[in-house]
Amino acid sequence: MSGSISKSRAWAIVSIVIVACIVAVAIGLGLGLRKDDDNDTPMPECPAPAAQPSSSRLTKDSPIYVSPTNMKEGFYRYATVSTDAPICSYYGTDTMVRHGGSAMDAAIVAILCNGVYNPQSCGIGGGFFMTYYKKSEGKGYAIMAREMAPGAATEDMYTNGTSSREGGMAIGIPGEIKGLHEAWKRGGKLPWSALFAPIIQMCKQGFPVGKLLHTDIQNNKEIIGRYGELKKMLTNTETGELLKEGDLIKLPKLGETFEKIAADPYAYYNGSLADDIAADIADGAGIITKDDLERYTAPVKDPMMIDLAGGDYKVLSPPPPSSGAVILLILNILNGFNMSADSVSTGEKAVETYHRITEAFKHGFSVRTNLGDIDQEDQASKDKIIELLQNMTALPWGEMKRSKITRNTHETAYYEPTYSFTIPNAGTSHISVLGPEGDAVSITSTVNLYFGSKIVGMRTGILFNDEMDDFSTPNTTNYFGVPASPANFIKPYKRPLSSMSPTIVLDKDGDVKLVTGATGGTRIITSTALSIIQTLMLKLGLKESTEFPRIHHQLLPPDLRIEEAMPQVIFDGLKARGHTFDVREKLGSSVQAVLTMNKQESNVQNALDRKQTGIFSFSDPIRDGIADGV
Repeated sequence: MSGSISKSRAWAIVSIVIVACIVAVAIGLGLGLRKDDDNDTPMPECPAPAAQPSSSRLTKDSPIYVSPTNMKEGFYRYATVSTDAPICSYYGTDTMVRHGGSAMDAAIVAILCNGVYNPQSCGIGGGFFMTYYKKSEGKGYAIMAREMAPGAATEDMYTNGTSSREGGMAIGIPGEIKGLHEAWKRGGKLPWSALFAPIIQMCKQGFPVGKLLHTDIQNNKEIIGRYGELKKMLTNTETGELLKEGDLIKLPKLGETFEKIAADPYAYYNGSLADDIAADIADGAGIITKDDLERYTAPVKDPMMIDLAGGDYKVLSPPPPSSGAVILLILNILNGFNMSADSVSTGEKAVETYHRITEAFKHGFSVRTNLGDIDQEDQASKDKIIELLQNMTALPWGEMKRSKITRNTHETAYYEPTYSFTIPNAGTSHISVLGPEGDAVSITSTVNLYFGSKIVGMRTGILFNDEMDDFSTPNTTNYFGVPASPANFIKPYKRPLSSMSPTIVLDKDGDVKLVTGATGGTRIITSTALSIIQTLMLKLGLKESTEFPRIHHQLLPPDLRIEEAMPQVIFDGLKARGHTFDVREKLGSSVQAVLTMNKQESNVQNALDRKQTGIFSFSDPIRDGIADGV
């Protein structure tokens, strides 16, 4: 199943109409329908085949027009799954279409698939954040399945040279399976065990190595060679060389682990599988015990929310230790500028708009340094963070920050950073799902750095995370002299601060408007924010927004990272406002998103779903993903 499903159906309908017209003409001729002196009866007119609907808005004379890639934007009427692995989009859609599963079922299948297809990015040895909207309840949920520090962890455990990036000491207690089970209990329709069938098949029968995994293997050859089980997993058994694109990869040990989890969702944390997991981590000199696994929790919380564009939209994103609050602050700051399509209608206006966006990023990252996991903090620290979160979504606070945005940019101190923050890498995966019943799932999962801790369990086949690297360490400063944040210091069973920000946007009727999220370390925050700003405020189409050259500013380093394909007018205008650049071909982030549009918003002609709305779905070309749907 692929994106061509809905297209083929559409063309089938068009073909039927055309055939009907031909038949009508033939019948008409046979009955002697003709123009004569007394009757000007017209011949039946057959419609031309309809063009594939597009959400695109920009024309070539726009000052911010950028030539699109050849990647097609998916258009669907009922449901869609957008991932960075085509086979996983297919499995997710198939779960809903052929098996009658929900959006949640599809999301679980797709993220499990992604962890097998792209193990360098995510998997059951890692964790995630999820935003889930259940249309029948009109309610959103935030699933907090971020990894936790082991019970024996201490805030100074990495000051003696121990690595927080490789080996067993870098591993946090994995949360993927516990979180997925909590999510399934709230939104799943199919049996838990049924969701694992295609994943077990992938592991046992094998699948061809994709371009992304091939690239990441090649870029990490040296470090892969230092870890025996990881090298074994990524080696072609016939050639003895590391796997290349197109080679068949099999993961039989991991397949057996999936079979145990399918039979018992609690096996990972307190069953016989937990003994094997603890032993696998101990083999890598890790300190996670079976008791730690039993104590792991994946809380289900209310998402944070903010109204956008005068109340036209409501934005939902998880609370800390995700960075959903930072997304909402950025939007809160920009809200008062009343951005619209007109905000990029001229070169001068486009420069003003992207300058304001950049400044909002800088203010957002300044505040982010005060955030952390409040569940393991004392009451005073907890109250302080709660007050900050309330401010971040309050209109007066957004207005106060907005008033600090002037015509020119400023030095770092102007934005009042309190602490430094860790800068994670891009070993992450995001999935966006919209189901036929109007439910939506936005999930971002990770093992942190590429291939996580590099530890692969010889008993379980699980590749474990290196999430402990996302904590801050006391008595350290970054390159710019800013101290580490106490809000993110290590404590037993605490979760490290994350850039992941899976987000869902609703319209004023409570229907899903946008499902979005990103991969790419701290660029997750800015890329997700841009996805929302450009589609809903500036009114770019989904493909246009996703492919538009990105900017990123995290306050430190002081340069604006900007992709080289950015229109020159914006380069020149931002430079004139004092911005300095770190120009990259690509910033390395990736967005997977779903956008609904009605007939008045796009050139949709025949979208006949529940509310005369077309569903557009797009997966960022940078990771070679393809969306699927019906």
